[in-house]
Amino acid sequence: MRFNKKQIISLAILSCFVLTSVNMAEAFSFKKNKNNNNTQAVTLKKANKKQKKAEMEQPPYTNEVHSVFSLNDCIENAVKYNPGIWASIYNEEAYKTRIGQAWANYFPSISAGLDVSRSGNKYVGGSPYGGAGGNQYLTMGYIPSVSADMLIFDFGKTKASADMAKRMYEATKEDTKENINTIIYNIKYTYYNILFAQAQVHVYEDTVADYQLQLDQAWGFYRYGTKPKVDVVTAEYNLGKAKLNLVKAKNVLEVAKVQLSQIMGIPEYTNYELSDQLTLNLFDITEENAINTAFEVRPELISAKKSEEAAKMNLRAARRDFTPNLGIYGSYNNGIGNEYNVQSGQVGVGLTYNGLNILRIKKQIDQANAEYKRAKAEYEDTKHEVYFNVKKNYMELETNREAIIIAKLALDQAKEQYRQVTGRYKAGVGNAIELKDGENTYLNARLDFYNAMLNYNNTAASLEREIGLPLKLKPEKVLEITKEDL
Repeated sequence: MRFNKKQIISLAILSCFVLTSVNMAEAFSFKKNKNNNNTQAVTLKKANKKQKKAEMEQPPYTNEVHSVFSLNDCIENAVKYNPGIWASIYNEEAYKTRIGQAWANYFPSISAGLDVSRSGNKYVGGSPYGGAGGNQYLTMGYIPSVSADMLIFDFGKTKASADMAKRMYEATKEDTKENINTIIYNIKYTYYNILFAQAQVHVYEDTVADYQLQLDQAWGFYRYGTKPKVDVVTAEYNLGKAKLNLVKAKNVLEVAKVQLSQIMGIPEYTNYELSDQLTLNLFDITEENAINTAFEVRPELISAKKSEEAAKMNLRAARRDFTPNLGIYGSYNNGIGNEYNVQSGQVGVGLTYNGLNILRIKKQIDQANAEYKRAKAEYEDTKHEVYFNVKKNYMELETNREAIIIAKLALDQAKEQYRQVTGRYKAGVGNAIELKDGENTYLNARLDFYNAMLNYNNTAASLEREIGLPLKLKPEKVLEITKEDL
């Protein structure tokens, strides 16, 4: 069957039209079935949006410029500059391309070639066409060819593969959200630890000042002969130990700031301070509401569900490997040269099996079925883990809230006791041992209170991570904390 150039061009246009129709159908189907999780964490939505806007940005911070960061500032910096988030986003984009790769089965496959040949005959005993022997006949030929084939229908194999790729893409999107969720938790955890370290430095600075005053008083009493020299030695030892504790506390603070800088994606920048203090906030949430919300919006759980759906699509695709493929094909040749000057072409429709191996397909189905069951079990395991972690963090949050109130009462009592023993020592009635006990009790009470505040805020951050949403604040507070209270 021969084709002229107009027929060949028409065949090519028809193929492109079919391809365009398939691609439009696939894109419409993907958009129509897109899962928009309206209940996803607002923080994660903002994080994704800011990440896309900051794609070409570089961290503007240098140690020559001092900055003051709030908690929200630290979170925004991490979303913009943390390379772990970028790695998740690029992984998400890579998985998105697999959807198009699956639908590419319906794209025409085109082949082209050029055959060049030279052939000849030499008649030794005389030519069969007459004449003397030894004549040689040479033929040179060029045969350019082009062929194309395109899949029309494969009984759902391509669609199942594309659906599987789509579910895996959606799973990686949730993985990106989970990664952002975890980084936000790490920011909050480190941020609160810095606030605790700052409070600890403040406590030891006060302790050094108090012990310096006590040393001066001990020297005064000793000079006038009202106190023994052991009081002076004791005061010097207490002052030296307090200074050592202050040095250690400052080192802990600097290490925590370096860690926060690393999480924010600006590891070399440390010339900043934080604008907040440890506070006690109440959250408007119940245990049942926390668990139900986590089941709805926790990215890790949604990702496990999408992976289960992808495994189901893979099983469907494996079962359809028994079906044939329906496609069209066409080719065109145009020979040039003696005995090759001929044009030929063909077009047709075929129903084919490609390397059908029943045993291998059966085992592939068994494998896909086992992977689907494994994905279902992993989803249930993730669900149980989310339930346990939410419940555990909620109970710890309530316990830590009560611990703050108890620690505040103990702090008030220790502060009053320290005021009394200090007054007795100044009046010359108390002794160094009594003063030391009062000072240690007050010091430990202050640190215990700050530690209770730290545990409460860290537990709240952990609960937010397990739920996948920020906790809603109540307008009232359990207690107001001022600097004079400490």
